Order: sequence, then C-alpha cells, then structure tokens
Amino acid sequence: MYDSLYNEAFYEQFYRELMQLLQGPNIKTVNMGYLEREAKKYANKSKYGSHVWMSKFSSRLAPKTVYLGSPRVRLPRPLDSHIKILENAEEELKKVLHLVKTLPFVHIRRQMGENDHYNPVCNFYVSVADPKNVRNAYMWANTMFDPGKRPGPEFTMIHIPEEHLLRAQILALPEYNLNIALGTDYLGEDKKGFLRQAMWRADEQGLLGLHAGTKLVTVRDPHDGRLKRYGVFLFGMTATGKSTWSCHQLGLDHSRGEKTEVCQDDIVFLTDDGSALGSENNFYVKTDVRPEQQEAMYNALVHKSALLENVMMNYKGEIDFLDESLCGNGRAVIFRKQLKVKQGKKLIVKN
Repeated sequence: MYDSLYNEAFYEQFYRELMQLLQGPNIKTVNMGYLEREAKKYANKSKYGSHVWMSKFSSRLAPKTVYLGSPRVRLPRPLDSHIKILENAEEELKKVLHLVKTLPFVHIRRQMGENDHYNPVCNFYVSVADPKNVRNAYMWANTMFDPGKRPGPEFTMIHIPEEHLLRAQILALPEYNLNIALGTDYLGEDKKGFLRQAMWRADEQGLLGLHAGTKLVTVRDPHDGRLKRYGVFLFGMTATGKSTWSCHQLGLDHSRGEKTEVCQDDIVFLTDDGSALGSENNFYVKTDVRPEQQEAMYNALVHKSALLENVMMNYKGEIDFLDESLCGNGRAVIFRKQLKVKQGKKLIVKN
C-alpha cells in the first residue's frame, strides 16, 4: 500500500554521494581531548564541579522516525506523521547532502562493546554551525570505548540540529548502517541511533539484540549457605527503570560476601551460547534519583565527572534532581567507575 513512498535506487545513490562528502574539507576529525575542551566552553558548572548543559529538545522523536530501504526494514503501518516525512524524504535527503557539503562538522570515531565477537565501530558527525552542539559528540563519545583492533561492522550517524524544527525528523537507513537526526539537539537521538542500528545488524549476524540491562548478583543460598553467582537480565522500554535496577544493590548483605555488579543498563547482544555481549562503557541515565533509594547512581551523579543535561540547577550551582519544573527528562552520562556505595567508612566501586 505504501510501496510508492520508497525509492531504493535513490537511497543507494544518496549513500554513495554522502560517503564521498564525509571526506570533505569541512569535516574535522577530532579526539576526546578536543571535544572536552570545546564542549565545556558552553556548559554551566555545578557545585560538585560537574558540567551542565541544556538542550532545546528533551525527548526523542519517535513519531517522526522513519526507516528507508527495502520492504524488510519498513514500518508495516506508518503513522500519519511518518507518511508525511516519507513523502518528502527524497527532498530532505538532497538537502542533507547540501548541508553535509556546506556546514562545519566534527567527527569522532568510537567503538561499541569490548569483546572478540561483535564490536561496531561508530562514526559520529555533528554539525557545529551552532558551536555549542559539540557537546552532543562529547557526551555520546563518553558512553563508548576507544576504537581498537576488533571486528566491526562500521556505523555512521549524521546529526544536523540546525535544520528547522518544523522539519525535525529521524531518517534511518538500516541496510546502509546509517542514521540521520535533523532539527533536534537531543543527545538521546545519537545514543539510540547507534544502538538501534547495532540491534538490527546483530540480528543480521545471528545475534539477538535485547533492550535490557544486565548485572551479576552474588547471594548466599538460604539452604546451604554457599555464595552463588547469577547473571540477571532486566527488560524494559526507555525510562522504565533499567538503569535504576541495573545499578541497584538490592538490599544484599555485603558483610556476608553478597554483592551486585552492574554490567549494562540498556542494550546487550545475546549469542547462541547464552553470552550477553555489552554495548556501552558508561551510562546515559535519567536523573530523578533519591540517594536513599539509588545510592550508587546518586554518587555517580554528584561526582565532578558527571555530564548533565536538562537538570534544575539554581544560581548557586545547586542541583535538585527531583525538580522537573523545566524538564521531566533530566539526563546524565555517568561513569561506571563512580558507581559507588558506602561500606563501613569507604565508598566502594560496584561494577
């Protein structure tokens, strides 16, 4: 019924032209040090020493996300909002080529996962015609690993926040390992663009992408008193508590050797032998956290390393993570090594 809205030959030609333009003189390939210096120029600083940014968009554009390609990647029942974007997709993609050729971009290359089987290499390009958008590259790159000599595949994400908000949309071309975000400056589009692509490609390679957190739990068997270690999967959609429970200590008795260890908080890839391969190094979490309920996450959020967005911070640099007057989706990149809980008089890393 909707076949006429798609043009596979055009998508192939678009991809070839795009890959050539990404080698252009307006594309600046940078490292983590560069991104940190530039992004922090546009941040406010909290009393903890952490950096805080605000974005114009504070949630993802699911009703404006479309999939372009062969019948196997298309939405079976597109919404009216999808149909409108599909009808104009070719013109928008032509504009993307013009913008990629014209605007200044920074490019960072990172790696998803750290194993010997499935490690997508992620190429992120963000327009810095509005220079503060460099923070998207900086924050996202901190969720990934340094690239190494590991198996691919190779993914590309193009982010052009400067597109007019009336044309804000997400164009995914899964068969070309390509995602494009337009007209939004929300970091979640970058995170999910790569992870969504990784889940699709994992399926193509015989793996199963799971929207789930994972953790290791060591507990004493109530029958024989022996310590036993379990792998735990925590399934859930976005903002349903995966990060909370992945990082939670579950009320275990540390004095008896019980503990939990966070592995992932969002996406894993299941192999045929039952192994769960990880995706992210550090975590992009919601910030509505209470210290008495989510100790490890709270300690990471108030550490100077936290990269915060859309949280309520007053003129003194004090942050109220539960004040959602401006935004109900405060977010942060928190660092795995700062997920700590107090045992005795010491803070102990729980990962």
